[in-house]
Amino acid sequence: MMSGAFSFSLNICSLMANKLTSPLTLCIAANVKQVLMIAMSTIVFGIEITFNNGMGIVVVLIGSSWYSYVSMAEKGLDKISQKETRSNERSGDEEEGEVLLSAKQSSPLYQRA
Repeated sequence: MMSGAFSFSLNICSLMANKLTSPLTLCIAANVKQVLMIAMSTIVFGIEITFNNGMGIVVVLIGSSWYSYVSMAEKGLDKISQKETRSNERSGDEEEGEVLLSAKQSSPLYQRA
């Protein structure tokens, strides 16, 4: 029962964080969390980091950082293309509106006497 309550609370906190910050901020926070977890676990459990362990940690951190960067870049490109599509659609609507406005202005029914 407690596990379900904690999981629900974690999901609510995650949704709130997504709403309040940008995805890039969350990616950076996740990478910082990884570094802090590794550092704290070595201190708490007294684990000595050998050269191979250190290289493994570096590879994982670089890989996760690179993945975060690429995924954010792809999402940014998607947003840009969506904005361009919207602006193209709006400019088409504006042209239609200008045609309707000019038709109204030339109509004798809409002219003031």
